[in-house]
Amino acid sequence: MTAAVKEHGGAVRSAAEIARINAARWAISLIFMVNGIGIGLWAAHVPVVQARAGIDTGTLGLLLLTIAGGAISAMPLSGWLSGRWGTRAVAVGSTLLFTVTGALLMNAGGAGGLPALFLAAYAFGASNGVLDVSMNANASEVEAARGVPTMSSFHGFYSLGGLLGAALGGLIIGAGLGDGRGALAGFAVLAVLAALCARRVLAVAPAPHGSHFALPRGPALFLGLLGMLCFAIEGALVDWSALLLTNRTGADAASAALGYSAFSIAMAACRFAGDRLVLRFGALRIMAVGGLGMFGGLMLAVLSTHFLLSALGFALVGLAAANVVPLIFAAAARTPGMSAGGGLATVATLGYAGLLLAPPLIGSVAAHTSIAVALGLLSLSGIVIAANARVVQPRA
Repeated sequence: MTAAVKEHGGAVRSAAEIARINAARWAISLIFMVNGIGIGLWAAHVPVVQARAGIDTGTLGLLLLTIAGGAISAMPLSGWLSGRWGTRAVAVGSTLLFTVTGALLMNAGGAGGLPALFLAAYAFGASNGVLDVSMNANASEVEAARGVPTMSSFHGFYSLGGLLGAALGGLIIGAGLGDGRGALAGFAVLAVLAALCARRVLAVAPAPHGSHFALPRGPALFLGLLGMLCFAIEGALVDWSALLLTNRTGADAASAALGYSAFSIAMAACRFAGDRLVLRFGALRIMAVGGLGMFGGLMLAVLSTHFLLSALGFALVGLAAANVVPLIFAAAARTPGMSAGGGLATVATLGYAGLLLAPPLIGSVAAHTSIAVALGLLSLSGIVIAANARVVQPRA
């Protein structure tokens, strides 16, 4: 008879069961990293795809909007699919689809012209939307099985993957393989990695009851709005951090790009420490401190006229925001009356709407004031997040 072992969460399980859950943890972590690498590869290839397709900046903006629209429109479908077939099947299937559509996107725009490029962009965004919800839903099931906070580390693997993907994309382009061949090889490797870990991804029977997607209300609405504010800050920093540093500190374009790098690296590093922090201090405190840190960091970035201080402000935002989204997603998976996939789909759809809508809204406010004023107003989102930190507190 296999000896019983008590895990960190207090549950008594056999050694074989603990090994199975640990293997599932690393398998879904790899799925998160594959997703991040794919997004990083795409980010590095955006200028190359634009040049090869011969499209102007306006058309490129529409292409990026198509990707975002594909993701948001497919997220509710992911909740329904996960509730029907389980999160493992949807997470693994959408990962493989993500690698195929990513390769197609970076090889489209040739013979097929713009229609093929935009179709590939929508498919890439949709597969990413389904994957995002399903892998987070599966991660929440792993976290529940372990009985200890784990969600932040999963998002840490995604952030690490994004950094690796961007670096790999740069190497591919530098080697003269930016015509799509390098991306095709990269996504093929990612597909193999996903296939190899597929059997170890945790399989949980879908709940027979509970809505798989619903109009946001009550806890889901609160979580979705908080997610929207957090993603709005992240989206604004992607598009506007370099311009802020250029305008406020006089930095050149190459140096200004380091502002977002400081944000990304700080976020990735803090996410790997996030689970220990949540375990020690509790979700409510981490959420409240995260919101206040986002406010303070962004205010430091917009008020300072010194490059290093502004970059430090962006790094502080990354540290503070690192564990806010994982906590929101973990709470969404526990939404009463909804499946894990349904709760995540509902909240993620609102959250990613913030990522999509914030940059143009910031630009509109900046056009009438300044980029510093626009980002300063956005920093108040951190206060709202801190004030409502209680919504991520696990119920007894």
